[in-house]
Amino acid sequence: MTAVPPFSSTVTAMGMPFVIQLQMPASETVAAAAVERFHDQLKWADEVFSLFIEDSYLSRLNRGEITVDDCPQEMFEILNACEWYRAKTLGGFDARRPDHLDPSGIVKGWAVERGAAALDDIGAAAWMIGASGDVLVSGEGREWRIGISDPRVSGDPAGRNVVDVVMLGGKLRALATSGSAQKGLHIWDPATGEGAEHYVQVSVMADNMVDADAWATAIAAGGERVLSAALDAGMQAMAITTERADGTYGAYASEGWPSILPA
Repeated sequence: MTAVPPFSSTVTAMGMPFVIQLQMPASETVAAAAVERFHDQLKWADEVFSLFIEDSYLSRLNRGEITVDDCPQEMFEILNACEWYRAKTLGGFDARRPDHLDPSGIVKGWAVERGAAALDDIGAAAWMIGASGDVLVSGEGREWRIGISDPRVSGDPAGRNVVDVVMLGGKLRALATSGSAQKGLHIWDPATGEGAEHYVQVSVMADNMVDADAWATAIAAGGERVLSAALDAGMQAMAITTERADGTYGAYASEGWPSILPA
């Protein structure tokens, strides 16, 4: 029996590319249909939670035109999760902006996890989803060699310079990175109400994308005390602390951080 070659596809949602790679015994037609179902989940999440789509449920909720009861039940689920993460991260993750709700720190990871069920449903031997710097893998079948982009480099991280390379798979299925490289000081520090400048960039690895996404945002927003809480919660983290005059970085990595680059 001839093995089916790996399948790769890129879809766009939430204003960013999502790259899907599959290793599987099924046909390309089956793989393409699964990717389409994955894409549909991302587009639906954007229609509900986008702050940039004027008639999304979240935009209308923030304008006071509707209540949570008028939204899909997932709105309550996400807002409830935001409150749970706010407590867990010592306030580092906070979706309550002064004038609106902003749960975007977990929505992408949640949507990716939700959509990935379509890839599991077709019996893929292994899969990887790259979401503009964040990555989720199947956890079984293989480990994936993943580069963490250099925060000085903006744009799509594919093929760019990296500051570290890690192996993702098994219990560590998800990698999320937060910082100012892509969008400037867009991460809100709840303690000051200003853009967060605790670290140059933060990466977190966890067994699911929502945890990785929330904790990476929280550490970037809250600094050292939130980083300590993340480690207590079992996360693996790397924080780039400073950029030196010679162009190198100062960084901290947790004891179990699975870097494969020489120290």
